[in-house]
Amino acid sequence: MEVMTVEDPPSAGNGRRVLSYVAVALLVVAVAAGGYAITHRDAGRPAAAASCPGLTAPAGTGFKLVPAATSAGVECVGWIVEQDLPFGSRDAAVNGVVSRIVAENLRVREQAGRPGGKPYVRIAVFMPMTAAPGGAMSGAEILHSLQGAYAAQRQANAGRASELGDPTPLFQLVLANEGTDQSAWSTVVEELGRLKEGPHPLVAVTGMSISVPQTRLAGLRLSELRIPSIGAVITADDMVAPWLFKISPPNQQYTAALSAYLSRRPEVRTGFLVWDRNPEDSYVQQLKQGFVAAFGTGYQLNDHNHAFNGSKPPSFGTPQLFSDIVRSLCAVDPDIVFYSGRNRDLPTFVDALGTRGQCQKKVRPLVIATGATGLTIAGDQLADARVGVLDASSTDPLAWAANAPGTPAHYAAFARLFTAAEPDGLGFSADDLRSGYAIMHRDAVVAAVWAARRDAAAKAQRNAARGSAPAVPETPTPEDVRNALFGSSTDRIPAASGALYFQEQPGNDLWPVGKPVPVIRIGPAAQEWPAGSSWTTPLIPNGT
Repeated sequence: MEVMTVEDPPSAGNGRRVLSYVAVALLVVAVAAGGYAITHRDAGRPAAAASCPGLTAPAGTGFKLVPAATSAGVECVGWIVEQDLPFGSRDAAVNGVVSRIVAENLRVREQAGRPGGKPYVRIAVFMPMTAAPGGAMSGAEILHSLQGAYAAQRQANAGRASELGDPTPLFQLVLANEGTDQSAWSTVVEELGRLKEGPHPLVAVTGMSISVPQTRLAGLRLSELRIPSIGAVITADDMVAPWLFKISPPNQQYTAALSAYLSRRPEVRTGFLVWDRNPEDSYVQQLKQGFVAAFGTGYQLNDHNHAFNGSKPPSFGTPQLFSDIVRSLCAVDPDIVFYSGRNRDLPTFVDALGTRGQCQKKVRPLVIATGATGLTIAGDQLADARVGVLDASSTDPLAWAANAPGTPAHYAAFARLFTAAEPDGLGFSADDLRSGYAIMHRDAVVAAVWAARRDAAAKAQRNAARGSAPAVPETPTPEDVRNALFGSSTDRIPAASGALYFQEQPGNDLWPVGKPVPVIRIGPAAQEWPAGSSWTTPLIPNGT
């Protein structure tokens, strides 16, 4: 019989396995019977084994996982709640947080089963759970995202009334892996849709990875399933779906914050735009469009710009080649450089700028303006290259740790919980806050918790007024949570990155209102510029 070979998932440690075509056919039947749709794969990708390592079936109590071929190999995609199986990741730090979330989920279930136990519902954290070169999220970003989600869960389940409302219901987190390259998003979203029924329904989906087309499609499908989704760090202006809320400001608000800041420096007249040409990366494309719209004429960006190939796939040439850009910058000698690219490519660009002694003229310090959730580039690297960064950001953890003016009211309590030693805190490092991912993913889960408890409190008040309180408190539905997410300037979500609210108004596209957008100065060269004041997102993203 002719045979084919497939690679085991990297975490299996079992080398190569041989499967017959008959076994593969049986696998297709078994998986289809289990409710999974096997998506088309590139011919060059390895086929998946019958089950994930450590499992004998694709589904069981508290999990539903299946091996799937992605650009990184074979990954376990699907969801877990009460099964401590970290999707085949070999990242010990990530796996440790996954284990702590599963332990908290089990504690919530056990508590609910006791006499007088509290009801609970579920909130999903949907994103890549494993990292690989060129993947949607780095290992550090995945770690920080999970840490933030776990911090929100622990705060919500602390058993006392708090800024998150009365301590009912409690919450389990559903960890949902869409694959390193997000290629399994459709399969996983369909499975999440099946969790909205039952006594402990899935009431919201948070995380939502990064600003790429797959994320928008996932938001659209979740909207069709009538499940609200809450993006933690997505910012591209086209990340819009009927039930897709965003905690981060849109790119156009990053641009607006930089425009307000630069208006204080009228002597800055000449700019240069450096942009990632990847057409499938919504974030970089729409940040570029925003820069051109806001600064193209005044800073001559229409004449002064140069593209590069970023390191995030798909690649359209050799990535991170900046020597031609440096030569162009030498010729123009701009007052400021606008950067529309991913954080992962910025350190290489800065290193290239360190060689601009080739300009054969006096080299002055150079400042790069960009917009991002948070940058983690080393100050020494910037100093060596004589480069500074102005970042219109969703977070400013260094300033907030020092309680600088403008520090959000809810940040200090979150940071204490995050960094304090166990059992009073979670014992994570303060350095894990610097990327902003932990803060923003905490806020996305908190938004869902806050909305669920608002709905539960409203139902309790209604029933009390009627004199018909049920024996078991009513749990919110996904539709209830979606409706309860809307607030006002006096009724805001207690986000650690700045209290915010959503309004049910045409044209707002479910972007946050009242969200601070600080302009952060990074590196010695940027310290010569004035301290940035915080921009606040208006009701309508275009400010009208």
